[in-house]
Amino acid sequence: MLVLMLSSLVLWGCKKDETMTKVGNGTGGNITASATTVVLNKATITNSVLAIYFTRPDFGYNAAVTNTLQIGRNGTNFVGAKEYVIDPGSSSKLFTGMELNSLLLSMDLPTGTSSLVNVRIKSSVSTNVEPVYTNVLNLNVTPFALTEYLYMPGAHQGWNASNPDSLISETGNGIFRGIIQFTSSLSQFKLLRNKAWGPPEFGRASGQGDTAPSTGILVGGQNLVGPVTAAPYTTDNFEVVANMNTNTIAYTLNSWGLIGSATPGGWSDDTVMKYNNTTKTWSVRVTLTNGMIKFRRNHDWAVNLGGSGGNLSQGGSDIAVTAGTYTITLNTATNKYTINP
Repeated sequence: MLVLMLSSLVLWGCKKDETMTKVGNGTGGNITASATTVVLNKATITNSVLAIYFTRPDFGYNAAVTNTLQIGRNGTNFVGAKEYVIDPGSSSKLFTGMELNSLLLSMDLPTGTSSLVNVRIKSSVSTNVEPVYTNVLNLNVTPFALTEYLYMPGAHQGWNASNPDSLISETGNGIFRGIIQFTSSLSQFKLLRNKAWGPPEFGRASGQGDTAPSTGILVGGQNLVGPVTAAPYTTDNFEVVANMNTNTIAYTLNSWGLIGSATPGGWSDDTVMKYNNTTKTWSVRVTLTNGMIKFRRNHDWAVNLGGSGGNLSQGGSDIAVTAGTYTITLNTATNKYTINP
């Protein structure tokens, strides 16, 4: 009896003087959506197409929480996911058609096809406390192609802003591509949003001179500088990639030409063709002699096309031609060619 009485007194004396805050593992909230299937098109650009709702997480005490919406490709476990920081005090995120479509295109999802994406909320209070996550929500989304253009007047085409070459973003993801024929070394140019001089115009980033191809883009600025054409070619084709998300520009040789005993350069030098970014075909007007021709890429025999009857194949036979002036076209997507007087 004495032992029990003493033990009770000890326990009674250990009363709690204050409420202690324990920093440990929190519990994530719950996420829901206004729809689990979203099909986008041009008619939905200005509409509200998707709302994401979530409940607050519980860290065991009243904390200032940063909530971040994460959207990732299915199966990636949110590696490389797109993120939106939710406004403090808000428990939802509303997307317009344009905003959601641009987001999905930036994830390189195919257009016109349903894709599965994963959505969750990441909640954190500090770098010293592990973040918590909501449940994962699966959405079926279908973005649509939203073609955009950058226009490229410059020395290579006479600085004609009303009829310029074009760089194309076929999905509207901010990355513009085009194959441009430069006519001299370090040819200068600018990028325009419209087929006319005036803002917004894009030039080279500060600190870049005019003795090497430009790698950076900014609004305004001086003329951009193109790549160097290698001897003996005074004209050549380069794929130009302007990434407006990272404000960078890059150039890669991407050229097709005629070669053969009937061409001006014989079997030594290519007669360079020009690419049409709209029809996606190559063409050249050239005077030939009696003899043979073939098509080859980047002045190298690694990729060369030959054949007959308008059909081509890799490493195919030489094509016989008679003397005359011709317009010759090449479609590398279908491996077809035409020779018209």
